[in-house]
Amino acid sequence: MDAWQSLIDAQQPVHGGRPAPTLATGEHLAVIHAEGEEAGDYLQGQLTVDLKAVDEGAHRAAMHLSLKGRGLVSLRIARQDGGYLLLVPAGQTEATVRCLEKYRLRAKVSFRPDLEVRVAQLAGGVDATLAAAGLPVPGPGQAAHRDGVSVLRYAHSDHALIVAAGPLLATHWQALAAERALTDGAGARYQDILAGEGQIQAGAEDLFLPQVLNYDVLGGVSFKKGCYTGQEVVARMHFKGKLKQRMVAFHYQGPALAAGQSLRNDQGRAVAEVVDAAPGEPAPALLAVVRLDHEGDLFLDDQPLQVEPIALPYELPKPKA
Repeated sequence: MDAWQSLIDAQQPVHGGRPAPTLATGEHLAVIHAEGEEAGDYLQGQLTVDLKAVDEGAHRAAMHLSLKGRGLVSLRIARQDGGYLLLVPAGQTEATVRCLEKYRLRAKVSFRPDLEVRVAQLAGGVDATLAAAGLPVPGPGQAAHRDGVSVLRYAHSDHALIVAAGPLLATHWQALAAERALTDGAGARYQDILAGEGQIQAGAEDLFLPQVLNYDVLGGVSFKKGCYTGQEVVARMHFKGKLKQRMVAFHYQGPALAAGQSLRNDQGRAVAEVVDAAPGEPAPALLAVVRLDHEGDLFLDDQPLQVEPIALPYELPKPKA
């Protein structure tokens, strides 16, 4: 058993979300390195995000799309020495590599999953805690790297991801954990829901346009860079279409919900799809893509979920008239 797993077993993080400040283990995420002299050019033609910002130090969400413009896989991406750091939902590593390699042909780029690197998430009081732990403190939406540790700061909320080899991350754990509730990967997903940060989970592939998951607000989709798979559909919706649904967050009462699950109104009409859901206190939290014309509760089959909206930390564009 490595130093990281021994530490986590001894700490016994609670399951699910807690009010910030929290420190969460990151087993909900997996790490892939994109390497090679053509990695940037290749990914620029495969992902929704404009890598120019990433190459200048930004941390961004991104998707790889189907020809229909819907997300097949999603990831967080930051520049690192020798290439790019990709964080993907756990269990989606193989699917992500398969998608990204589909058009590789002779491009000088490789994708290497890394089982030795671990992830942790800070929520609340992020800057002070990072500084106290002697770690880099990037600005909002930026990434910073020092001595084998990468810190990815959320753009719109007081959250950050810390990425490092397990034994190295363990050496910082005491300073990071000071006066914080310790939670597991479900707790980290709970905080992502509060932050309005959604990713494509298993079961929700090929369902969502990037702007439906608010990637246009989060800087995860470019409408100005060159072509990428699915770009024509995404651009047509942005410039000429009228978006009929958006991702929003709720607290709810009810059972665990799965990504891609359909939710209904009180008339039995499908009006929403689950992006992610996580247990927590004071109540479970839910990210769902909901029709803009829907009002009232959401139902799982005939069961009311008693949803209570959670204010997102960013403003959504007003719907087109």
